[in-house]
Amino acid sequence: MMSSYEIVQPTGTDRSLNISQYDRIGNASASCDGIHCYSGVIFEVATIMTIVLAVFGAFGNVLTILAIVTSRLKMNVNSILICNLSVADVVYCSFILPLQAMTFYHKGWTLSDLLCQLHASLRIWLIGVNMMLLSTIAFYRFLHVVHPQSHTRYTQRPWFIAACVLCWALPFFFCITPLIGIWGSFDFQERILQCTFSTNSSKSHKITTITAGYVVPCLFICVCYARLGCVVCTSRQRASRGSQYRRQRARRESFRLTGMMLLIFLGFLIGTTPFFIINTVDNRLKYPMPHIWSPFLAWIMYSMNPVIYTVMDVNFQRAYHRLLLCMIFKPDNVAETSVADRQSSLIKGKHDQPPQ
Repeated sequence: MMSSYEIVQPTGTDRSLNISQYDRIGNASASCDGIHCYSGVIFEVATIMTIVLAVFGAFGNVLTILAIVTSRLKMNVNSILICNLSVADVVYCSFILPLQAMTFYHKGWTLSDLLCQLHASLRIWLIGVNMMLLSTIAFYRFLHVVHPQSHTRYTQRPWFIAACVLCWALPFFFCITPLIGIWGSFDFQERILQCTFSTNSSKSHKITTITAGYVVPCLFICVCYARLGCVVCTSRQRASRGSQYRRQRARRESFRLTGMMLLIFLGFLIGTTPFFIINTVDNRLKYPMPHIWSPFLAWIMYSMNPVIYTVMDVNFQRAYHRLLLCMIFKPDNVAETSVADRQSSLIKGKHDQPPQ
């Protein structure tokens, strides 16, 4: 009879079972890689944030579009460019973000591969359209302040329509080539939960797209706003020698324009720089979390564009007021609030040009 103090040794079967269990646990820990190593709370938060940004971004940009097309702003160059920007952001928030939220929720792409390629293509296209429109806005503001004569010329319908078409057509080239199999490819990257550039295809397409879609527009916008800042400072110094009214008006215009430029520039850099830097530096997707969270800055920028570009402008505030109070069916007889706004209006013909 076995003593109560005698230790029962495990049998061979029990020993092999324990060893196999430890092996499975060790192998599971060693094989943990990618998104499956992170807590599910992270992806739940990402899903909720994406849905919230999609709703607010779509609503705000639709409101901006309606405010423009139902008021006198639809004849203003800057307003039309902002309307194009809002259209691109509405499409982004309505199609890209809901599918991305679904990907965060399921921790994978549950739809077809073709839809994944279309999702990536549309995403890259709309980002490029945003960059082109931001560059065009900076260009027209540069012409308006630095070269007024050229601004009058390039705001005529043929030139302006060509500029708007170019903003949509040029980025489309870099998105259609992967779909038809000519240059580059898109697929789903499980490590970062995104339909994006394929790691197996040629890097030339990705490098060219990032350079043409981010680096070049960023440098162009920097040059335009830097030159604008210099002109504003110079104009303010000249106005300080004039009357008290001119000094106060120059100070207000200087502060307003400087604040607008600063918000535009900071929003542009903060929203897009981390995304493109991470995609360039971590080309092999070794660190998933920066790839997952960096696009949120750009999504916030898309949602905040109506605030940055419209709330600081009195004309847009009046357009919002008319829209929200259902006064859009009444004629908008209020003229623009400043000479600069009137000079930014589209020129319909030769006889409508302002006197030189």
